[in-house]
Amino acid sequence: MAINTVKAYPNWLHYLPTVDSTNIYATRLAEDGLAHHGEVVWALDQTQGRGQRGKQWDTRPGENVMMSLIVQPTGALTRSPAHLNMMVAATIARYFEAIGKNWTVHIKWPNDIYVNDKKAVGILIENVFRGMQWTNAVIGIGINVNQTNFNPELTRATSLKAESGKEYDLFEIINDLRSGLLNELIYYKPELFKHTLQQYNQFLYKRGEEVRFTHMPDGTVFTARIIAVSGDGTLILEQEDGMHTYPFGSLQWHL
Repeated sequence: MAINTVKAYPNWLHYLPTVDSTNIYATRLAEDGLAHHGEVVWALDQTQGRGQRGKQWDTRPGENVMMSLIVQPTGALTRSPAHLNMMVAATIARYFEAIGKNWTVHIKWPNDIYVNDKKAVGILIENVFRGMQWTNAVIGIGINVNQTNFNPELTRATSLKAESGKEYDLFEIINDLRSGLLNELIYYKPELFKHTLQQYNQFLYKRGEEVRFTHMPDGTVFTARIIAVSGDGTLILEQEDGMHTYPFGSLQWHL
């Protein structure tokens, strides 16, 4: 088991050898008023790692990044959690496009990051409210970094090392992503959202292609062409009878 170590941890980092879930731990800090903007919870192992819709996030201890960044949405981003989600996904996609010069990077709606047609990153953003006020967002990021052996059932899983042959420093990735996301938050203005949405759609996985889906509320299976994601975060699909939009959680992909 490869364990990443650093000589000294910065004061913004909560380093944990093991935890139930970095998102659960970070959310507890936020709910108890102990969280500060820009703090990161990083664990080498999770016993209850979570993905979207309650799915488990399986990972080998010490080989991957399991982190949660705590932020306080301000300004334009307080208007919609969907805007934050798209900004985070687009920023992370740009980062992996930069470090993997020959990689093909996509965002599988709403916010999985695919590298060379396989899943390398899962993102789970959970919001903390006090009354009606959106006080914190916990940005959970799980990255397959140095792991190269996966459950055979996970046929679409990959890692940075599997795609490049190189070993990566976990803390360096955490520091890079934290800095990049915080910079985006600092300079984010309402007029920038159009650019963020455009960038998100440029990365959109299977855009312009036909994909089979299951409509979760009624179990209907259908094929549709992926057109784009709208400003409110819904997926726009072209079907035989025209254009339809679907909110997050309403579709299951068949790949």
